[in-house]
Amino acid sequence: MVKAEVDLRAIRENLLRLRDWLPKRVALMFVVKEDAYGHGLLPVAKAAEGIADWFGVANVQEAFALRKAGFNEPIFLMIPPVGGELLVAIRAGFHIPLGDLGMLAEVEEAARRVGKPALLHLEIDTGMGRFGLLPEEAEKAVRLIHPKRVKLMGIFSHLSSAYGTAQEDMEFTRAQVWWFRKILQEWEGKVEAPWKHLANSAAVLAFHEATAPPLNMVRVGTAAYGYPEGPAKPPVPLIPAARVWTKVAAVREVPAGWPVGYGREFITERPSRLAVLAAGYSHGLRPELRDALIREKRAPFVGKIAMDTVACDVSEAGPVRRGEKALLFGPEVERPGWVCPILVPVLLSARRRFLQAK
Repeated sequence: MVKAEVDLRAIRENLLRLRDWLPKRVALMFVVKEDAYGHGLLPVAKAAEGIADWFGVANVQEAFALRKAGFNEPIFLMIPPVGGELLVAIRAGFHIPLGDLGMLAEVEEAARRVGKPALLHLEIDTGMGRFGLLPEEAEKAVRLIHPKRVKLMGIFSHLSSAYGTAQEDMEFTRAQVWWFRKILQEWEGKVEAPWKHLANSAAVLAFHEATAPPLNMVRVGTAAYGYPEGPAKPPVPLIPAARVWTKVAAVREVPAGWPVGYGREFITERPSRLAVLAAGYSHGLRPELRDALIREKRAPFVGKIAMDTVACDVSEAGPVRRGEKALLFGPEVERPGWVCPILVPVLLSARRRFLQAK
């Protein structure tokens, strides 16, 4: 079993620091998709009251959960809705992204059936290669838009490598920013949309040009939860919001040359003390997660992660006992780099409790 403590005070403080760092003219979209990255959609949204200008969610279910809880800020669906959910999104007044050129006809037909215009954000693919339109397709889409069925509310793009630390990543990110801003400048006076957004958390922290005019909104996710990404030290201190742990289910003494785990992929090189943790891949643990903190000592995982267990070497951690806490994430555990792909699956499976924001 995995348990988690989510510090909503930390999330609120991170948002305040990011808000102060951003230019005042730039709106802050707080990305709370996938249950707020596993931190809890409604408690996290509540912590952002008075700070977030927009919310970004994964689907209409999350959008309606926010509306039902009384949040009236604009809501942007991060994933283009399909089928009946497209009709529902338009009827509810949620902002939707244009995922590909063919989707425009679907949006206009759905808007006709609903009897109100869709609030559309046109995504230009500047190098992410997922959703969106190539620049020449985007120009075609703008010409095809039926003004009574579509309100063009935003133009945006998505940075693929802003979190990277390699020189190549930084150069590619700057090229994406330059290209997108150039397109916006060329469209000025020809294509009207109130919102232009590009920067994610990493760009907010490391690429000031991603918030320069005409860009006037950012999409902040990981940084608000306290996990800075990018090639430089963040300009504002951020507090990790989640503390995640499991328990030691067994402590074993094994000799040198002893296999550990399925497939015998790890063989002890010396007599070792192993702690078997009560968490595995069914709890979201991924191979990229390589250790836990036990008694303030790093305990490296050994052998394969199983469905509900993983072994770690506690030979240097002192007299570890059954039932002790093994910390996977938290302010005490340094996890450099892109932490969300290994944190979010664990949080989504964890039994959570919340420290309330004041």
